[in-house]
Amino acid sequence: MFTQRQFGAAGLEKVLAELSADDRRVLGSIQAIGWYPVEPVLRYHHALERVFGTGDFSLCTSAGRFSATWSMNTVLKVFLRFKSPTWLIDKATRVWDRYHDTGSWQVGSPASHRLVGTLSNFAVKDVAFCARLRGWLQGAIEATGGQNSNIVETRCVCRGNEHCMFTLSWGA
Repeated sequence: MFTQRQFGAAGLEKVLAELSADDRRVLGSIQAIGWYPVEPVLRYHHALERVFGTGDFSLCTSAGRFSATWSMNTVLKVFLRFKSPTWLIDKATRVWDRYHDTGSWQVGSPASHRLVGTLSNFAVKDVAFCARLRGWLQGAIEATGGQNSNIVETRCVCRGNEHCMFTLSWGA
């Protein structure tokens, strides 16, 4: 949906043309809520970056932000209206294992309007995934009223660290 809205139907077809027939078949059946193998999704994001990106994976960050914003503004809008970014990130990290076979989160709140989250033992080590996750976290904060959000991945398995660590901050 992100690709089609940003680059039109022709843009979506251009990205899909970069993928195998098997990947296109899997991605063609994706629903808003469901479990899917991560590999075709990662290949899609790498293709998106090759076709339309700048090489820094910021397009994947934008796709993650769109994903969070879209799902929370359509599916969960009424429910989230009275919740905080801290509440949402806490809940999202608690249901991580419903969508992923590996990895676990630890989240702490060292200050008001700030969280630090650590993702450990996640089998996926891919810069596109990390970029998309940063974007999703930003969209989640914004969907619950956080303004001027800033997400920094201070540690990353893609850079040789043992785990990924994210510092999230936002204004009231």
